[in-house]
Amino acid sequence: MKHEFLSPGSVSYDDPAVERAMETIDGLRLSEQRALLRNSYRAALAFERTNDVDHLVAFAKNLLATVHLRGIPAYAEALRNTSGSAESGESLDVEEVLNRLVE
Repeated sequence: MKHEFLSPGSVSYDDPAVERAMETIDGLRLSEQRALLRNSYRAALAFERTNDVDHLVAFAKNLLATVHLRGIPAYAEALRNTSGSAESGESLDVEEVLNRLVE
């Protein structure tokens, strides 16, 4: 963006970390992208209803970790190859994913 007005400490729209995160998010399945948006909205709504910033802090930490891990090709591949399906609503076995990363 050419004319972006940011408050002190804000991150610019085209920050390299933001660009890398967007590339990672673009590579997610639609259902995974929707889950990120759903969780974003849930955190914002929880904050609005309670004024407890811990909802936003927990979400921010989770989002940063998720995008970071999904940006690691071996991790992303292990998730794609798991027998459980996130799209069907089943939980992925974290131990199985981590074991595949070690292989």
